Amino acid sequence: MAAWSAYQTTSTPFGSWKSIWSGFLAAVASCISVLFLWILTLRPSPQHGVISVLRHLYFAGKSYTRGKYYLRKLKTAWKNPRYAQDQFLMRVLKENGDTDYGRKFKLKNIVSAEEFRKRHSLTTYEDYKPYVERVMAGEQCVMTQVMPNAFVQTSGTTGPSKYFPQRDQRYLLTRMMDVLYTNLHELCPRLGLLQKKLFHYVQPVMSRAKNGGSIRSAFALYEDGFMASCYTTPPSGFRIHSYDDANYIHLVFTLLDPNTGALCGSFLGGIYTMMKQLEQCWEDIVYDIEHGTITEKVKFDDADIRSSLEQALGGGHPERAGELRRQFEKGFNGIMKRVWPNLEVLSAVDNAGSWPDLKAKYAEGIPFVNLGYGNSEAMILGVSPWFHEDNHSMVFCTNMAFFEFIRHEDSNESQPKTLLIDELEIGQEYEIVFTQESGLYRYRLGDVIRITGNHFNCPTFEFMYRMGLIMNLRYEKMNQVVLKAGLQSAVGQWNDMRLFEYAVAESTLVPKSSPAFEETEDMPYYVIFLELDQTVNKSGNKETSKTAELASNEITSSIDVELRGLNSIYERLRRSGAISHPRVHILKPGTFEDLKQHVVNTTNTTANQYKVPQRLRTVDTLNFMFDHAV
Repeated sequence: MAAWSAYQTTSTPFGSWKSIWSGFLAAVASCISVLFLWILTLRPSPQHGVISVLRHLYFAGKSYTRGKYYLRKLKTAWKNPRYAQDQFLMRVLKENGDTDYGRKFKLKNIVSAEEFRKRHSLTTYEDYKPYVERVMAGEQCVMTQVMPNAFVQTSGTTGPSKYFPQRDQRYLLTRMMDVLYTNLHELCPRLGLLQKKLFHYVQPVMSRAKNGGSIRSAFALYEDGFMASCYTTPPSGFRIHSYDDANYIHLVFTLLDPNTGALCGSFLGGIYTMMKQLEQCWEDIVYDIEHGTITEKVKFDDADIRSSLEQALGGGHPERAGELRRQFEKGFNGIMKRVWPNLEVLSAVDNAGSWPDLKAKYAEGIPFVNLGYGNSEAMILGVSPWFHEDNHSMVFCTNMAFFEFIRHEDSNESQPKTLLIDELEIGQEYEIVFTQESGLYRYRLGDVIRITGNHFNCPTFEFMYRMGLIMNLRYEKMNQVVLKAGLQSAVGQWNDMRLFEYAVAESTLVPKSSPAFEETEDMPYYVIFLELDQTVNKSGNKETSKTAELASNEITSSIDVELRGLNSIYERLRRSGAISHPRVHILKPGTFEDLKQHVVNTTNTTANQYKVPQRLRTVDTLNFMFDHAV
C-alpha cells in the first residue's frame, strides 16, 4: 500500500501527459511544415503528388549525395594528378594480377608506372580478342578475378563492333550518372532538385553471352536501378525500341510538365532531331495531351506500354494543351523557353556540332553543358565543370583510368614513346592511351585530343577527332576537323546556304558495279556527300535553284581550293597529279535522318550510340548515299 502511494505521488498526472503529447504533436507538425516548405524551394513539378515528391527526393538526394562524394574525390585527384594516376594503376595491377592475362605479363610484380611501360607493350583490340572470347564463353579468371557481368558492345563507328568485358557495368553506369547529375546541379544552382528532367533515351536490343553476362551498349539503362521518379517520361517510356516513337513519347510527357528543368541525353544531336520531329507532329502531341491518349501512329512492341502511358496521362490536360497550341502556332524560334519557362540547362555530348543550330532555332537563352568524354571501353574519362559558352574544355578523370599520351606526330609508329599526365604541353595534340580496371592495359583508343590548359593541377583538353576517321588516299592524312572546316568555308561562299551534314568516302570504296565508278580514272579522289540547309528568303520561299547551282563544277572547285589551302600535303599531291579533284554529290533533304534509321535497323548500332559515319567505310552506306543524291 505504501508502495502504491509512493507511485501515485511520483507518477505524472494525466493532464501533464496530455500536455507533453500535445507538445510532441505540435513539434512534429512544425517539422512537417518546415519539410514541405523546404521541398517547395526545390521547385517540384505540378504533376507530383506527395508520394511522388518523396520518391523523387529520395532517389535524387541519394544520387546527388553519391555524386558529391565522387566529385570530391575527383577534385582531390586533380590537385595531384600524377599521384592519383599511380595509385589507380597499382591497385588495378594488384587486383588483376592473379588472372591468366595478369600472370602472362607478371602484372603483380610491377611496382611503378615506368616499369609498367617498359614491360607491357601498347595494345589494340586484336590483342584482347581471344581473351574476350574466352570470358564470354564462361571461363573464369581470364582478364579479371571477378566474372564480368556485362559486355559493352561498341557502335562500330570506325569498324566492326567490339566487345569489352566490364567487371561491374551497373556500378560504372551508376557512378557516371551520379557524377554528371551532381555536376549539373553544382553548375546550375537554380535547377531545383525536384524539377523533373527529360532524359532522351531509346531502348536498345540486348542479348546475353554464354557466361550469363548481358551484351549491351555503354548507355543501356538497368530498369530496376533507374531513377524513374526524377524524369518526365514514365518507366514504360524507356522500353521503346523505335527511335521516332521514343521521341514522340518523350515529347508528350516533357511538354506536359511546364516545370521541366533540364533536357539531357547521350548526344545533343538526338535532342536536336527530337525538336525537329516536334515541328512535324505537334498537333498529334497536343491532341494526346488534351485527351489523355497516345495516337495509333505510335507503335509499341508490348501492348502494356500503351495502356501504362495513357494511364500516366491521367485522363487529359485541356488547359496545358491549349497553352501549348498557342505557343506552337506562333512558330518554333525560341520554343524551348516558351513551353518550359523554368528550363535551366541542356546537357549532352555534342559530337556532331549541333549546338549552334539548336541554340539559334529552339534553345535561345538556355545554357549548354557538355556531358563529358567517355567511350564503351571505360564509360567516363573526362567531365566538363563549365558551361560550354565559357569553356569548351574537359578535365581528365584521373582516378578512373591510367592515362598515357602519344605525340600526334608519332601516332604512325606501332610502339611509340608515351608521355604521362604531368608531361603534356598546352596547345599540343596527343593520341590517348589508357589502362582501365576490367582488363585493358595501355590500350590505344584512337582518339586525338588537344591540351588547352589546367584545372587545379590537371590538364584540360578538347576532343579533336578519331584516328579511324582520317581520310588517306595517299599519305595526306586529312582529319575531320580540317575536312569539315573546308566544306563549311566552301558552302559558306553562297548566301543563304549552310552545310547541314556531310560524309566522305575514298574512291577506292566505289565498286565497279556502281554507276559512279570511273573506269578511266587512275588517280584516287574523295567522294563527298553534302546535305545543305537553305535559309528562307524574304518572300518565305526557299531558293530551290541554289541546289542546282551548288551541284555544278563551281562547288567542287571551291571545296578543292579550300582543302588545298588547309592541308599542305593534299595540295602537293593535287599539284603533282597523285590525287584527282573531289566528286561532290548534293543529297536530298532528310538523307542523314534516313541514314540513321538505316544504320540502326541493319547493324548492331543502337539509337543512343549512333554517330554520323562521316567517313564511309562500307559499300552499303556508300550506295545508300548515291541513291539519295539529287
